[in-house]
Amino acid sequence: MLVFLERGSDLSPRRPLYQAKLHPRAFCDFVAMAGASHALGEKALALASVGVDTAPSLPRSTASNLLTPVMFKNEKFNIAIFSILVVLQFLGVAAVWTRFQPIFLPIMLGIYLWMGLGTTLYLHRYLTHRGFEMPGWLKFFFASGSAIGLAGDPVTWVGDHRFHHLKSDTEEDIHSPRHGFPYAHMMWLIRKPPSFRERSLRYAADVRKIWYCKLWENSALYVLPHLAVASTLYFTLGLAGMLWCLYVPILIVYNCTWAVNSICHMKQFGYRSFDTSDESKNNFWVGLGALGEGYHNNHHAKPRCAAHGLRWWEFDFTRYTIWMLEKLHLAWNVVWPEPSAPEKEGEELSADEAGTMLITSADPNSVL
Repeated sequence: MLVFLERGSDLSPRRPLYQAKLHPRAFCDFVAMAGASHALGEKALALASVGVDTAPSLPRSTASNLLTPVMFKNEKFNIAIFSILVVLQFLGVAAVWTRFQPIFLPIMLGIYLWMGLGTTLYLHRYLTHRGFEMPGWLKFFFASGSAIGLAGDPVTWVGDHRFHHLKSDTEEDIHSPRHGFPYAHMMWLIRKPPSFRERSLRYAADVRKIWYCKLWENSALYVLPHLAVASTLYFTLGLAGMLWCLYVPILIVYNCTWAVNSICHMKQFGYRSFDTSDESKNNFWVGLGALGEGYHNNHHAKPRCAAHGLRWWEFDFTRYTIWMLEKLHLAWNVVWPEPSAPEKEGEELSADEAGTMLITSADPNSVL
């Protein structure tokens, strides 16, 4: 079956997103992974089988709201969330005015990895894209890490990210650099249109079936893990310990995560291994801080793949963690990359060429 998927709204010119031969079941899986309901998946499959365009498209009224200045409307709730995130980062910066103690270092590293993997491994590669499976207790462990870091409640996070893949670098992608770097990096958090929450719930309907994910939709309950860890650190290590061990990791995780949205979608940074329809780029330095998420072009080309770093020098800590869990029989049904991806035979970079890329982020064999 030849499927044409298009992106855009009723108010903008429609252009091909992908053209590929898909098995009907594979197409149904694609629709399901986009966050659609089972009923929508069956309907899309039926329409696609007779050659009808099945691309997800917003109603005219919704698209109009997204493509007009109302998209930048600052709602009080969004401003409050944005202000809290700014304060959390200031607490991380404030740590430099306190005395650092060596005992803080292992705790800092542990919390950084717990929060970071809670975002990269759990929210992104597992919950959003279902790139592997793992036991329930381990899911809750990593989910708690994301909650300690206040990464965002899982339902909203997953729904937003699935929509990002459908509308990447279009006018409807609210954290695309085409709106400016500040909005792509952080300020998109205060420009969500009124319908954004409803759309997230629709695209993450499967996530709402998980009891703690649904529970954490309540902001008062979602902040409890964070407050518990902050209080424990304050009463055991003092103010300095709390700032260094909790808020410095938060500062790093936040900005590394947001850099994936901003820097890894900017034409002037990084390199491309795949000719995708968006502006996604691979960036080693972002990947280093974001535990492997910086190889964003690889991810947009193969969203379900549990590995984002596909070349030997693309350091992907999250990939190595999933590999280790698989060896310990704590992860299964892992979607690993095909052995030949992403290079063609004979295009493997030498150690010297790879080292040059780490400095310049320019790949002579990449898609420009």
